[in-house]
Amino acid sequence: MEINGFLKNNYQIRCLKTEKDMKIISRGITVFFLLLGCMICFANDGSFRVRGNQLIPMYETDISVTKEILSIRRINKRQAEVSVYYEFYNPKESKEIEVGFEALSPQGDVDTRPVNGQHPYIDQFSVIMNDVAVPYKVAIVNDSLYYKNGKYKSMKPDEILKELDESEMDIGFFYVYHFRALFKKGLNIIRHKYVVDLSTSVLENYSFDYVLTAAGRWANKQIDDFTLQIDMGNFQDLTIETTFFKNNGEWKLSGRGKQIERIENRDRKKNDDAEFFIQNGVLSFEKKNFKPVGELYIHSYNNYFFDANHSYPSDNRFNYKRDLLPFSVDSQDQIDTPANELSKTILKNLPFARRGYVFKSPELKAYYEKQNWYNPDPAYVPELNQLTKSEQEWFRKISEYKN
Repeated sequence: MEINGFLKNNYQIRCLKTEKDMKIISRGITVFFLLLGCMICFANDGSFRVRGNQLIPMYETDISVTKEILSIRRINKRQAEVSVYYEFYNPKESKEIEVGFEALSPQGDVDTRPVNGQHPYIDQFSVIMNDVAVPYKVAIVNDSLYYKNGKYKSMKPDEILKELDESEMDIGFFYVYHFRALFKKGLNIIRHKYVVDLSTSVLENYSFDYVLTAAGRWANKQIDDFTLQIDMGNFQDLTIETTFFKNNGEWKLSGRGKQIERIENRDRKKNDDAEFFIQNGVLSFEKKNFKPVGELYIHSYNNYFFDANHSYPSDNRFNYKRDLLPFSVDSQDQIDTPANELSKTILKNLPFARRGYVFKSPELKAYYEKQNWYNPDPAYVPELNQLTKSEQEWFRKISEYKN
């Protein structure tokens, strides 16, 4: 059953993510990340809220990371839960060392003030070591050499206020969540968890960064057995930069979806990023003797309207002859009104196309087979009451539209 529909996509899928685009549009203010020597850029139209990080020793140690399972799960439209399972090996007698978690300050069009002395966009931070909850403290620092002779070089409250007053969106300090960890001889298990607010911008529905290379601070300079699990929900369009992996063939999806190489700029001297259209399931990456050479960057790109010549047409309505449609359910509300009846029919069938419905109509079949995310499923039978609540509301809105 094909649904005669309505609505228009005022834009084709436009994923501006060349290096120039990201530096100028998405990240316009340069910030020096003292901890890792990174340069990160933001702009007034973007809100960078937090960057995740590995647990790190505050000084040289002979303790190794033998296993890590990093899980990132989106729990609502704007937040994700990060949970990490570590197995450490201590070859010597029991020892207590200082361990830290570094978090960059928020930047851009966002409230940058600390909350109760902690990062404003990190919540429910916890560490459990060998089944015992470990208390932690937070230091706000602005010096890469913030830990010396067993003490933290923390900023004073008046220094923080001065920095906030003078810097506006470009904040120079960062946060260190630190705790004393007693490593017994042999195997030690740490379970680490926190909730973060996802970053957003004009270009992105959301994004999240996580520092992987800090794992090299442990004795073995690698993670012997590494697993990364990403669950951002159903009907999501995710792009992951090829920084620590070579191609999307190194990823596995437990559910149903489609993955492609995202061709953005063939002149770039780097691999194309991996793009995943996830209908359902968990995306995972596994690696033995993992020596990360880059960080994790997850993007769910927003969609912008442009015609086949990449210029903005005077007619903003969705025209099936010119415009593409987004896979992500988060982008559907940006779709504008349809230019004609066939465009309306195509739009009304979008929720069913996401699920792989095999169209019998030649026009719908031809249109959706051109979408790079379309993944036919002959077994799928469309039922309106099986759509998500937001899709049902969107469908009713389309149905009421009159050209």
